[in-house]
Amino acid sequence: MITTAKRAARAVLGIPPVLGLLRSWRLRGNPVTVLCYHTIGPDTGGPDAWTVLRAADFRAHLAALQESHDIVDLDRALADGPGHRGRPRAVLTFDDGEAGNHRYLLPILTELQLPVTIFVATGQIETGQPYWFDRIMGALTAGADVDLATHGLGRWHIPPTPGPSRWATVSSLLETLKRTAPDCRAAIVDDILSRYPLPPGRPPLGPMTRAELAEIARSPRVTIGAHSHCHNLLDQLPLVEAEASIARSRSLLRDWTGQEVAHFAWPNGNHTPALRQRAQRLGFRSAAALDMRLWRAGADPYALPRLGIGRHDDTARLRLRLVGT
Repeated sequence: MITTAKRAARAVLGIPPVLGLLRSWRLRGNPVTVLCYHTIGPDTGGPDAWTVLRAADFRAHLAALQESHDIVDLDRALADGPGHRGRPRAVLTFDDGEAGNHRYLLPILTELQLPVTIFVATGQIETGQPYWFDRIMGALTAGADVDLATHGLGRWHIPPTPGPSRWATVSSLLETLKRTAPDCRAAIVDDILSRYPLPPGRPPLGPMTRAELAEIARSPRVTIGAHSHCHNLLDQLPLVEAEASIARSRSLLRDWTGQEVAHFAWPNGNHTPALRQRAQRLGFRSAAALDMRLWRAGADPYALPRLGIGRHDDTARLRLRLVGT
């Protein structure tokens, strides 16, 4: 939750002269800014989840970003590297492969002619079923009291009113579930959904179909990357199992899109030296993390830092993120 002190600090940092000084300092050495989004939703309605940015807000983000940065594709950024002369550069990435990428993101990219990399988790595409975290977010949209004491976990009161405070509680629940073993987590998720079932019809969040994925992959502005098959935290799995999930996602994406798949993103940003070595051995040119840092010279290409951006980040907050605050 954002405190009054934090709001005041952000207001001061957002004053143009102060922001300009911050930008000059933080962008020394001309690092690359890699932004991590998840999906785009409608301007009104839609699921109240941090991962779903309204289309109008995304357009505002792009306008603010282009005030100070050139938006380039990931391959260009890797070829040039940090320190390249000229305007600061930014790379747009999206994780998971949610249907909003096709429905809302693709038309914006086509209109504005901007490049993006979409890291697709293939398990949900293959089955047509959303992953557990999207099912939980969809089930708790009306608020809930989630008591997981019988599972050795805590209790969460999910407010019914949309907004950052509600999301902070949902996020706390999701982070707790992420830390549980996959088999145990599946049972806990089933328990929650038995008490708070998904609304009828298509869930508020769900994957692209294979046809939608194939269409978005045909766009000259879109690079498809792999995001594992299982979308589990790969550092929690045996190394051989994690590698198999990485390799399977790449193989499926090649089959479904007919394209080379050269880039990977770690689910939740979790990686280890051994996992990074496996990604390199599999032939990926890069693997993206989530370190909330700018990409500076000397960064490991298999742990590229990204800034996570979500529904409750307005353009003022985005400008501060761009200078690493």
